[in-house]
Amino acid sequence: MTALLSEPRWAPAAQALVDGCTDLRDDEDRVALLAAVCEGLGDELYPAFLRVLWTVGQHGDHAACAAIARALVHALRTGRLPSGRRSAWGDSAPTPAQSAFGRVRCLGPLEYLCAWHAQADPVRALSSAQFHLAARALMDLVGASAEARALYCEKLLADADDPLPGALTRQTREALRALATAWGQGAPSFEACARFLQALPGALTRPLPPALSRLPTHFA
Repeated sequence: MTALLSEPRWAPAAQALVDGCTDLRDDEDRVALLAAVCEGLGDELYPAFLRVLWTVGQHGDHAACAAIARALVHALRTGRLPSGRRSAWGDSAPTPAQSAFGRVRCLGPLEYLCAWHAQADPVRALSSAQFHLAARALMDLVGASAEARALYCEKLLADADDPLPGALTRQTREALRALATAWGQGAPSFEACARFLQALPGALTRPLPPALSRLPTHFA
């Protein structure tokens, strides 16, 4: 079983992923690389894959982010966005037998972060500040490609409209819709993430990252 080092080397891992997507000239090969990294870590370490992605978004220059975003464009177009599995909402951690009967759901990077903050056990959930940092960095990575951003917004809005998979609660889907609508209308990642946090029940009593309360209600 793959295991993380006691002190994971996030920056070198992010650079290796950028180098791979830069060196590969074929979209299929780039998507295959993302899939190989994601599948190699497995479901339990899918958050580590997300950490590599948001490290690129947080610290990479435009060229680095664009290299990954190009791969995500093809992944989105072909329905192969690297995803992690979570229990369907309302379920406890699934057993292998439950997994075989569809009690787990696959979520793409941003949707996974949303569920991790809004639906996880409070002890294991991302705090508002952690969600804001991670989601903003991931969105900045995707936003290096206007096409990737547009395609991802379409996917998020479709997910918000579809209750059947059982992956997200109604409240989480409404908050996801607020994020995707804002992001699709040109809001920067900071504001779009704030829309998600503010749309959740209890947002006014939940500790938010500094300055979010000063954001405007509407934006151009």
